[in-house]
Amino acid sequence: MVVATYNRAETLRETLRHLQLQTLPPSAFEVIVVDDGSPDNTADIVAAAQRESQHEIHFLQHPNRGPGFTQNRGVRVARSPIVLLIADDIFLAPGALQAHLDSHARHAGGAEVAVLGRVLQSPGLTQSVFLTKWDPWHLGALPDGMELPYYMFWACNISLRREFMLAHGMFAEERGRAGAAAHEDVELGHRLYQHGLRVVYSRDAWGHHHHVETLEGSLKRSYERGLNWHDFRRRLPHPEIDVAYRNYTPATLLANRRELTGPRRQFLAGADQSMVWLTARWLQRALMFNRFTAKRLWLPLFAAAERRPEVARWMHENMYRGVIVHYFIVGVRDGNRRFGGSPQSSAVGGR
Repeated sequence: MVVATYNRAETLRETLRHLQLQTLPPSAFEVIVVDDGSPDNTADIVAAAQRESQHEIHFLQHPNRGPGFTQNRGVRVARSPIVLLIADDIFLAPGALQAHLDSHARHAGGAEVAVLGRVLQSPGLTQSVFLTKWDPWHLGALPDGMELPYYMFWACNISLRREFMLAHGMFAEERGRAGAAAHEDVELGHRLYQHGLRVVYSRDAWGHHHHVETLEGSLKRSYERGLNWHDFRRRLPHPEIDVAYRNYTPATLLANRRELTGPRRQFLAGADQSMVWLTARWLQRALMFNRFTAKRLWLPLFAAAERRPEVARWMHENMYRGVIVHYFIVGVRDGNRRFGGSPQSSAVGGR
């Protein structure tokens, strides 16, 4: 198991504590913590866990290089045939590791499989109305065993065969031109998919996502992902990526309709397979979540919700999601102006 971490010592303490509670025998797994140059007391936290734990914990440290380099370093030194990549803020349930192994056993002998475990927002995140409403993963309602599109290769709670990854692709290590938020896990999922990887979902391999975050921080990170969109989109030249990230217009849907209603349709889920639905949703989002409404309506409303319980009761996750995606779209536009981009990569939409 590889836990890439940066500057989250106290959260990491709980992540490692939950690993001590696994039903899998301690001799059956190892933990590799890779610290990407944290300025906090991460090393002390890991040293304490090493003294207390019955399973092996290895600790690697290097100057800040970004998430791709950090994940790759952990995978390369791992010894187990199956490697689990978890974020440093995922508190795994006691049976999660066993569930990952069970899912791989069910798919033994077939195509190479990555198992994405269920991630739920932590019930301990009550520091703000935003945290109680926000779910960045949206995995709770998916059926167990569902095959997922390659762009759901998320390095938050995902396992795969180490040798397959070493043979066919590692995380991109270069940072995006606008910073570290460069979509490196989804890009890796696409490369591995080209070599036969399938992504399947396991409800039993679940964990709580416990990241104390502010709305402002989420908006900033979403904007940075938009700034880096062109580099990412250049590596994944498929129109379903625009749909998945809500980065489209009716014009780009029309331009790509043959692919989206033909060979690429398999990568769209549910209502996203309907061009009429996508167009209607773009119109709705464009009207509700734009520069004017974000500044004049939604952000003041969110601020009021943090002060007044009667306002907080009316808040819904989709309100936050719409504004966060809007900031991503603004980042795409600004990134194209700042760094240059293709017409398709500058398509604009909303979620």
